[in-house]
Amino acid sequence: MHGSARVDLNDLGSLIGWLFAQWWVWVIVGVVVLFFLVIWIMPAAKVKPSEAYSTDDREANEIALGFLQIVNQPSGPWNDPTASALGAGEKKRLVEMWGVATREEWLAGIERLVTVRRRRDVWVTCLAIRAELVGRLGRVPKSKEWTAAIIEAGGDKRDARTFVAAIEGVEAQVRKLVGKDIVTPDVYVRTLDGYALGQAVALATWGVALGHADVPEARAIIHRINEEGRPAFSSWADFGLSYITGRVMHWSDGVIGEKTFDKFGDGWSEFGAASTAKRNGPWASLPWRVG
Repeated sequence: MHGSARVDLNDLGSLIGWLFAQWWVWVIVGVVVLFFLVIWIMPAAKVKPSEAYSTDDREANEIALGFLQIVNQPSGPWNDPTASALGAGEKKRLVEMWGVATREEWLAGIERLVTVRRRRDVWVTCLAIRAELVGRLGRVPKSKEWTAAIIEAGGDKRDARTFVAAIEGVEAQVRKLVGKDIVTPDVYVRTLDGYALGQAVALATWGVALGHADVPEARAIIHRINEEGRPAFSSWADFGLSYITGRVMHWSDGVIGEKTFDKFGDGWSEFGAASTAKRNGPWASLPWRVG
């Protein structure tokens, strides 16, 4: 019986015969089901560090601040200060994208990321108001509480609602994708600086690959980034959430739609990998506080 043959729905034999005739449909369905089953069963890939560099000392801890940017580029293993995976083409694109053709431009680029940190004064103020509420309430404020506090401080009502919805929307998306066991309910966006700081660490390693510095100098710069940047965060999860949210807010200009996270939320899967011990994630084993 051909697939286009007439089927008598009242005739069980006719119906069964027609179903068997659609063998090609069942093959496609089977392949799709098998694909997703294999994906579900297979263990997630482990994070592979460079064997040439440490993974558990202070230097490893400090360069791990750039994990999301280094791995997402990608420019090499997360603990490699030389960005050894960058080929000639990637180096050319980095120079063009970041404007770091010279050592002076490279140093200036890092300085901007460490000091200016892609900040917008209004956003900084709104997040500071939220942090103040957390200190006063002993919990993360609800949307209405945060919005009301921004308006009370002189903020525009519509802008306040838009900003609060944007931040909380990205937080919810990251928490859903990375996992509530990692981004727990008490972890919230305190600052958007994580994105710029993670980029600064990566840019320091790229400078070695571009010939602008040697490893000791890059290590010294990375140390400074950590010294100046870490006090604003309480944990790796806090930092990772700041990085992802900062990236989304920066590239979307704070205008969040249904597809915004899909477009600009790169790094969430790396965030999960970095924070998972079974995947050899450095954030799962390295302490946030550097002694």
